[in-house]
Amino acid sequence: MIDRRTLLAAAGILAGGTAALAAPVLAPDMFARSEVALGDPARLHRIFAKARRGEPVTLGVIGGSITVGALASRPDLSYAGRVETWWRRRFPATPIRLVNAGIGGTGSAYGALRAGEDLLASRPDLVIVEFAVNDGWNEGASYEGLLRQILALPGMPAVVCLFMMWQGGGNSQESQARIGAHYRLPMVSFRDAVWPAMAGGRLAEAELLVDGVHPNDAGHEAAALFLARLFERIDQMPVRSPVPAGVLPSPLISDAFQFVEWRRAAGLTPDNAGGWARRAGEGGRPAWFGSAASGPLVLSGNGTGLVVVLQRDLADPGRLRLRLDGADLPDPDREGGAARRVIVVAEGLERRRHSLEITRVDGPGGSGGSTEVGLIGFGGIGLR
Repeated sequence: MIDRRTLLAAAGILAGGTAALAAPVLAPDMFARSEVALGDPARLHRIFAKARRGEPVTLGVIGGSITVGALASRPDLSYAGRVETWWRRRFPATPIRLVNAGIGGTGSAYGALRAGEDLLASRPDLVIVEFAVNDGWNEGASYEGLLRQILALPGMPAVVCLFMMWQGGGNSQESQARIGAHYRLPMVSFRDAVWPAMAGGRLAEAELLVDGVHPNDAGHEAAALFLARLFERIDQMPVRSPVPAGVLPSPLISDAFQFVEWRRAAGLTPDNAGGWARRAGEGGRPAWFGSAASGPLVLSGNGTGLVVVLQRDLADPGRLRLRLDGADLPDPDREGGAARRVIVVAEGLERRRHSLEITRVDGPGGSGGSTEVGLIGFGGIGLR
């Protein structure tokens, strides 16, 4: 049981000496509900031992805008920043580094493609994975593939699954927790912790969330407190040797997103540019841009599936015409739904090199075709 005094002390540590914001509205039963699973503690025990020896520890986070720190007033007051603070204050003689690989508005499909460059190249000791808000459209293959990429690293990093929520208590926790349980991972749920109180009228959403999705400073602090409780609980568990690196159970859904090939627009040379032009897009990030006046952009990639990542407005009325190995594919945008930015073009293909044509076309009533769409990157999955 966690009493109020312990709660406030922990919140003060996470805040780095600033006022505790979340603790006054959090009840002890919320902490108990936040713990979805302790999982196998072996990998976290290895990191705790490393930290106690004073060896450098690299923390990694990957997710969407919540992980970036959206709507926190300062980066250090985001959940990721507060977790870094917890580790620094828990192990003051240990160099602690945080690698934040969050990108707003993205899910685990894009995360799995870019993880090698954006996160794993830094050889993290611990990775918090937060995609429960942005993964509502997929079946979990990319989430599992991302977890497998991290767990298969020779350094045996620990993985913690974090489940945030959107307005009304929704998220993808059910499918993601099933995958996490398959790999015996520690899991924390912000949703499970706070939603019963919100639904029962004992806690207003506005006390922790700004827009029903993104936490305010108190909400970020709450997520970090739930994670800190998990770390403390696991640190108190009996120590045992971790399983050898690379020894993973068979995939629950698929390992296609474990073995990926990712090419960003900056280093991508199309087989045929078709009038598309490469230039700086959002945030100065290079992309290949084309409109309905352009011809097909032709790309080729290896694997059992192909994925494209686009720069486009979610309300984009234009459409894309895709052809795979010379055959037309269905419209990738859901009828009447938001325009897709990450498109899994195909899965379950023969493992070989495939050709993809992307053509920008008008939407219903001739709308949107003159508006450009940008290709941020192109990936292959299922390379092994």
